[in-house]
Amino acid sequence: MKQFTTRQIVLLGVLMESGITLIHAPAQAADYANQHAYWTCVIAAIVLCLPIWAMLKIKRRFPDQDLMQAMVSSHPVLGRALLAIYLILFLIIFARDLRIITDLVEVVLLPLTPIVITSLILLLTLVFMAKGGISTMVNMAEIFVPLLIVTLLTMPLFFGRNMDFSMLRPYLHPEVEGVIKGSWRMLGYMVDIMIVPFVLPGKSYNGRSAWFGHLTGTVYMILLVLLSELVIGVPILSRLFYPSYELVRQLQLTDFLDRFDLFVAALTVPTFLIKIGVDLYVTSLAIKRMFTHAWGSLMVWPVGLLGYVCSFMLFSNTVQIYDFSREWTAVMVIFFVFMPLVLWMLLRPKSKGNDNDKSSSSRERDRSEQKEGQQGSETGHAQL
Repeated sequence: MKQFTTRQIVLLGVLMESGITLIHAPAQAADYANQHAYWTCVIAAIVLCLPIWAMLKIKRRFPDQDLMQAMVSSHPVLGRALLAIYLILFLIIFARDLRIITDLVEVVLLPLTPIVITSLILLLTLVFMAKGGISTMVNMAEIFVPLLIVTLLTMPLFFGRNMDFSMLRPYLHPEVEGVIKGSWRMLGYMVDIMIVPFVLPGKSYNGRSAWFGHLTGTVYMILLVLLSELVIGVPILSRLFYPSYELVRQLQLTDFLDRFDLFVAALTVPTFLIKIGVDLYVTSLAIKRMFTHAWGSLMVWPVGLLGYVCSFMLFSNTVQIYDFSREWTAVMVIFFVFMPLVLWMLLRPKSKGNDNDKSSSSRERDRSEQKEGQQGSETGHAQL
């Protein structure tokens, strides 16, 4: 398996933590926390520090394996049973994100195109991304995630006097109950950063890349929520489905570039697609880890079509996704906050004599077969 650089893992962490979160999670946070909505990002980030620490401890025990491989190799029966639950979880995440981006594209870019056709076009793009392997999506993240960060950092230069700092008053008297409720909604989306250990080996997922990626993603979300409050205003922000898009619509350079939001959308929509491509990739990879002889690249199309159907069956409209955030966060907390601590106590590498030699030799054969498959295909389909 290819080893990635620290910069690539940092950008992948930022992508997973803020990719889908910035679409409508700021509106939910502002609905409860009002002018202190930016504190919800801080509290959610603090909660995520504990599972990230547990994942780093697990990765040190399994430097050559991703988390799903470690689960199966350490406990073959129990690991596969738990992996089946994670497979369902990843499928729901993929269906949710696909429906969110489909509705966004339908409203912003293609209002006259039937939503079924829009979703199929997006699915076709996602399938080819997932079949290219995690290295393809990491390389794409190196292009689009920095552009997304630069776009946010340059926005205050264009807004200027449109920012009203009185929207943050009173500064030092937050409503604790509202901040906690808003943090609960924000955590349900920011916790997607915990998918990264499932697809990367321990050698790549090190402490420096994990913590710096988490810090960068948190700062990005804080700046975005703050900017939305200052420009749009808290009363309006809490009633929007796509506050980040409404924020971009306020950008007007000249009369000629009155629709500057289309240029920004051309940069941000591919970023959202990369994040959903990782969702599809980890779902297909879970099937491969459960069934050793399965060819992961062949599972991308069936899994993608299943997620496509589930995106319409589980969520008939955006309002349902919006309202589902309260219950969905409880599920994510169980499997991405508490479960890493349980895995940290349970997973141990098998290191007894010949068994370890046999397992290591079999892993080496599997890696050599994967390398041969990668050399035979320029798109890297053998990574699944």
